[in-house]
Amino acid sequence: MSRHLKFTKLDVFTSTPYVGNPLAIVHLPSTTQLSQAEKLLIAREFNLSETVFLHEHDAGTDATKPVTIDIFMTTEELPFAGHPTVGSGFYLLSRAPQQETVTLRTKAGDIPVVRGTPGRVRLQVPTDFKEHPALSIPAVKAGQPRLTDADYINGLAGAEAIASIVKGMTFLLLRLASLDALSRAQVYPTRLALSETDATQIGAWLAGGLVGVYMFYEDANGLVHTRMFDGTLEDPATGSAASTLGGWLGLRRGPGVHIISIEQGVDMGRPSEIKVVVDVGEDREIKSIALEGAAVQIMEGVLDM
Repeated sequence: MSRHLKFTKLDVFTSTPYVGNPLAIVHLPSTTQLSQAEKLLIAREFNLSETVFLHEHDAGTDATKPVTIDIFMTTEELPFAGHPTVGSGFYLLSRAPQQETVTLRTKAGDIPVVRGTPGRVRLQVPTDFKEHPALSIPAVKAGQPRLTDADYINGLAGAEAIASIVKGMTFLLLRLASLDALSRAQVYPTRLALSETDATQIGAWLAGGLVGVYMFYEDANGLVHTRMFDGTLEDPATGSAASTLGGWLGLRRGPGVHIISIEQGVDMGRPSEIKVVVDVGEDREIKSIALEGAAVQIMEGVLDM
């Protein structure tokens, strides 16, 4: 028997339609169950960086009850990702003007989302932040033939920072020397593969999940320009990577609350604006990371299963 499922499409980390990072939200009534394989098929059909499966509450359910979401790339499920949670939180709050907050239940934990300035939301990132020993992975820089030794702050031979925001979401943080260098970067032919030694060094935080390459350049005004590559995929806006980088930068700025503004997606023609707020304690440990962004709905429809 055919099943008809509603979907909504948003652009996230922007208030302008048709830029930012697209997100599909597939609505699952409580009476509908999909297998992992079916969710992957739908995610591949949308062919976006992530697709969300939103488990709808029955009418009359307590509005404070967490809303479960499943986050899928075209190849795998993720425990957490930034633009799917910002987009889902925005969508739910936009349909409940009397509510100031909603809690999303993800594989990485419960995420409170609060209403911000018009069109924007802020969420508390589930954080199990871990900075790993710096890694030198020759294939990463060899895969960028348009970049030279001078384009890397640490040079072609230097090791680069690598950190995880939660187990299963890890990013190599590749610092570049100029905005021009960032613009010359390109996608990779394959996903980043770690050696057995490097994987052992990261340990439990690897958790069989995503390891992306997040390139960044911080300009004189403090704006951080970024690009994120996962093999042949370039992502217009990556909240999990932005949160990871924000934590890494915050630790270097020392105790206090740090607001980090990030721009991503410009070279793809999909400019995205991400704000990360990092609270670093006097013990120089991260107390919390918040992620803030806008979203705009652009489409809705029905898919058949």
